[in-house]
Amino acid sequence: MIKLVYLAVIFSLSIATLNAAQVSITKSADGWQMTNGNIHVELIRSSQTVQLKSLHRDGGAEWAVAGTTIMASPDRSSNQYRFSEDVISDLPRDGKQLTLRFKSDSGGFLSLMLKLYPTGAVIELVTRLENLGQHDLLLNSHIDPLCFTVKNPSGDLKPYSSVQGQHGFQTAGNLSSAREFPDWVVLRNDATGESALIGGEPGLGILGWKATTHLSSAGIIVRAGTLLLKDKTSGPPPVFELAPGEAVETPVTFFALAKGDTDDAGNETFRYLKRYVFLTPLPDAPLVTYCIWLTEKNSEEPILQELKLARRVGFDVFYHDATWNEGASIIPGMNDWSKGLGDYNGNAEKFPHGLRNLSDAVHANGMKFGLWIDPGNVDAALVESGQIPVDWLAMIDGKTLGTTHPSLSPTKQLCLGDPKVVAWIKKQLGDLIEKYNLDWIKWDPSSTVSYECNRTDHGHRKTDGAYAAYLGRLEILRYLLDRFPNLSGFECDPALRYARVNPGPQRLLPGGYTNEFITGPMVSPNVWGSLATGGIGDAGTDTLTGRWYSASALDYYLRKHFTHGVTFGNINGMSSQFLSAAPAGYVEAFQRNLLFFKQYRHLLFEDVYHPKLGAAGWSSVQYVKEDSTESVVYIFRDKSEAADTTIRLRGLDMKAKYRVTSLNDRPGREKVLTGEALTSGISVHLPNEWLAKGDGGFNPEFTDQQNYGSDILLLKRLD
Repeated sequence: MIKLVYLAVIFSLSIATLNAAQVSITKSADGWQMTNGNIHVELIRSSQTVQLKSLHRDGGAEWAVAGTTIMASPDRSSNQYRFSEDVISDLPRDGKQLTLRFKSDSGGFLSLMLKLYPTGAVIELVTRLENLGQHDLLLNSHIDPLCFTVKNPSGDLKPYSSVQGQHGFQTAGNLSSAREFPDWVVLRNDATGESALIGGEPGLGILGWKATTHLSSAGIIVRAGTLLLKDKTSGPPPVFELAPGEAVETPVTFFALAKGDTDDAGNETFRYLKRYVFLTPLPDAPLVTYCIWLTEKNSEEPILQELKLARRVGFDVFYHDATWNEGASIIPGMNDWSKGLGDYNGNAEKFPHGLRNLSDAVHANGMKFGLWIDPGNVDAALVESGQIPVDWLAMIDGKTLGTTHPSLSPTKQLCLGDPKVVAWIKKQLGDLIEKYNLDWIKWDPSSTVSYECNRTDHGHRKTDGAYAAYLGRLEILRYLLDRFPNLSGFECDPALRYARVNPGPQRLLPGGYTNEFITGPMVSPNVWGSLATGGIGDAGTDTLTGRWYSASALDYYLRKHFTHGVTFGNINGMSSQFLSAAPAGYVEAFQRNLLFFKQYRHLLFEDVYHPKLGAAGWSSVQYVKEDSTESVVYIFRDKSEAADTTIRLRGLDMKAKYRVTSLNDRPGREKVLTGEALTSGISVHLPNEWLAKGDGGFNPEFTDQQNYGSDILLLKRLD
C-alpha cells in the first residue's frame, strides 16, 4: 500500500474580518471539552473507551445522547479497540486538534482526530488506522470517523438529502428504520428549530462516502465516512485488507449545527468549507466556458472562426474538448474521441499551425485557453505499439480494464495507484500545461471502468487499489496546483480539496458546474446524422427545436443554466452544434443572459437559500452575501397552472432598504423595498407578458410557452 501523506489545507478564501473566538481544548481527569464559542463538544472516558457527553451550539439545544460511544470499529471481526492515549495539537489558521488513540489485541492502532477551527459550529473528523501487528487486519469496506448517537425525542428528527434534478436538500422520508444516504444529509429537529448536517469528502469518483442512521432505544445512531471499496451488486460485502506496517487514513467527514432549516445548515457548512478547506476561487469565477471539438482535418480553421463569435458573445474560457492529440480521429461527425488517447502531442493534421497557435489566438482574444484530458485511460493501440507499458494497466482478476463502445476506438485503463503511472502523468500534464500555455483543464474520466485494480505489482495490494488510486490522483492535483497556482478547470468528479470549480456535491453546494452542455436549438437528436442525443441540462423545458421561441421562453431555458457555472459546447463534436449554427435570436438571448450573469456571478459562492413560494409548480434559488448587502434571486414558473404567486426572500437585513432590479424590466423601473417587506413576501407574475408575446400579433400555436417563465431579481442594500 502507498504510505499516506497528510494532506494539509493549503489555500483559503480571502474573507472579511470575523469575530472569531479562540479555539479551546481542555483536558480534565474525566475527559475533554472542546469549543470555539459556536459549538461545544464534551467527551468522557469510561471503561477503556471514550463517550459523548454533550454536543450543542452555543445557546442551542442538546443533541448528544450522553454516555454513547464515539468510536466505530472498522474491523470485520469483534476486536475491541481500547483507549490508550490522547494528544492535543495546533492546526493552521488557529485551529486545534484532539487525537484520541485506541489499540486492539490484533495490532490495530486507531487515531480518531477531532478538529475545530475559530469560526462556525462545525467539527471535523478523520480516522487513521495503522497495523502494528503481524497479520493482515480485515476491515469493513467503509471506515466511519463520525459515530454520534443523537437525541430523537418523539421522533422529531426528519432527514433531508439530495434529489436528482433539484438543487438543495429535499425531504427524504423518515428515520423509523435503518437508512443509508449516499450523499450529504441534514437532520432537522422541528421541535428545537435546529438542524445538523453530516457531510464529507465525495471521493473524486474513486472512493465513496455514505451516512447511515439506525434507530436505537436511546436515539438515532449516526455514522458517516469513507467507502474504501464499492459494494458489489451481489455476493458478500467486500473486505479491505490492511497489511502489517501499513496505514490508511480517511478523508474529512464533518458535523455542522445550525439554528434553522436545511438551508441554514448548508450555509453554516459552506462558510466553514470556504474558510478552511476549499481552494480560493479565481477572479470572475464561475467562468463561462465554450467547449469545442471536431473530428476532421484542419479543424483549426472552423474553430478559429468560431472563436470570433465566442469573443463577441462574451465567453471567459475557450477550450478544446477531446481529439486535440496526435493520432486523434479525422473522420467528420463520428464522435470517436478516444483514438490516440494517451498521446500528449498536438495533432498536426487538425492544427497545421500548431496547438500553441490556437492557444495564442484565444489569449489574444481576451479569453483563457484549456484542453480536455482523460489521464487514466489510453487508446489500446498505444499499448499494442509499446508506447504505453503493459505493466501500467489496471487489472481485476487478471483481466485488463477498458471500453469497447461502438463509436470509439478501444481503450485501456491505467492504474492511478501505480507510482510509475502517477509520475508519468505528472510529467505529461505539467509539460502539456507549460507547452500550450493552458489556463484550464477538464479532467474527464469518460472511459473509466473501475478503480479497484487488484494487481499486486503496482505498490498496492489486492483490496486497496481504489484507495491507492485516490491518493495517486490527489498527488497529481497537488503537484499541478503547486506548479501552476492559477490553474482552473472543470472536474467532473467532485472533491473538497484540490478542486477549483467542483469541490463538493453540485446539487447541494452553490456555484459549481454540472456535467452538462448547453447547445443551440439544433442540438441532436434534431441534427441530421447525429450518433447521440443532446446533453441533458436542467432547464426543465422540452428540447429546443426549430420552432419559434419568445424572448421569455429562451430566457427561461438559459437562466436555468445560469444558476451555476456554465459550459456551452458541441457535445457530439459536430459543427452543426456550434453556437454560430443556432438562430440569431438564440445567440442574442445567450449574449444578453451572459451579460447579466457577469453582473451577479460573484454572488454564486455566497449563502444559498430556496425561498418558499405560494403556488405549486414554481421554484426559486436565492444567493445572498453573508453580510446581507447583495442578493440575486432566480424565480421560475415551471409549467404551473398558476401565473401568480408570492415569494418570501431570506438572509436579508430586515431594517434595511434594498434597490430591487428585475431583469425582465428595462432600466429605470427599479423599486426600493425594505428587507422586512421582501421577507414577508412579494407578488410575482410570470411569464412577463411583453417578453412572452412581444408587441405584435401573438400566434395561438405557441400558447404552451405561456405556462412557464422566469425572472431574476438583483438586490442591493442602500446604506
